[in-house]
Amino acid sequence: MALVLFMLVFSGYSKDPEGKTFLLIFNKSELKQYQTSTDYIELSLMNIFTTKSFSGNSDAAILVQVPYEGIDRCQLGDLFVRVNQHRTASLNEIAFQIIDLDESKSTFQSLLASYEARNAKTKKANKALKANPNP
Repeated sequence: MALVLFMLVFSGYSKDPEGKTFLLIFNKSELKQYQTSTDYIELSLMNIFTTKSFSGNSDAAILVQVPYEGIDRCQLGDLFVRVNQHRTASLNEIAFQIIDLDESKSTFQSLLASYEARNAKTKKANKALKANPNP
């Protein structure tokens, strides 16, 4: 009995939390003004989180994977990073936008579910009209 209780208690602790994913979008002209790049900003984040920076023809971005769910985009924005050799700033100051992709995903899924439910109701109503047409 004690062994079963021990296994039940510690099985809850062994599960890894899923974490959260954030997308940090930067304005390229502002990055030039600060004399920095997403690669340089990523250096401050990669010791704490799993990151991937993107730059190209569109706006620059950093994908940040946080290993725990207890952080939101405001708390991530309060994090100070090294902008260049002489300056540090919070992510809120230098990022154009911070997007919680998990929050956006759940919003998208709920919108999709409501759309599918509404679509299913219309299909049922159309079938009922086709089965009993009025003369």
